[in-house]
Amino acid sequence: MTPPRPDIAIIAALDRTGAIGLDNDLPWRLPDDLKRFKALTTGHAVLMGRKTAESLGRALPNRRNLVLTRSGRVPFDGMQAVASVDEALSLLDGDDTLMVIGGAEIYELTLPLATRLHLTHVNTFVGGADTFFPLFDESQWQATHREAHPADERHEFAFEFVDYERLASDDAAPR
Repeated sequence: MTPPRPDIAIIAALDRTGAIGLDNDLPWRLPDDLKRFKALTTGHAVLMGRKTAESLGRALPNRRNLVLTRSGRVPFDGMQAVASVDEALSLLDGDDTLMVIGGAEIYELTLPLATRLHLTHVNTFVGGADTFFPLFDESQWQATHREAHPADERHEFAFEFVDYERLASDDAAPR
């Protein structure tokens, strides 16, 4: 019997237009979003593209750092190159979740396979943004948790954490 396919969850922060990056970096500093990112990804394998791996500056601690790359090279010790999403899934060693952390090409590739989305909707518009989260059909997803955060002395922008679960295909409402 084939073991069940591991869960694929995507985590991203995006502005009102879907922007996720500017010059290979996050276009905002939201400490509570970074805290949530750490809580959701620690102890899991994380899958990222090469540019995202380079932008991190190091392997993320307490996570298996998998880099989807055609070259087979990774920028930092503690990271492992994979040639496909299937290869990443085959390396999970009993972990039932692969956390996809970006960038845009990796999100585009894994969105059709994902069963969960952990999105931070940032209440701003990033002028000049050069990286965007792929469009997705919200009728195929159900928001299961929402948590709003106002702008404050630590957070320049208001934002909302929203967790989504993919609906079974017969549950998806027609648009």
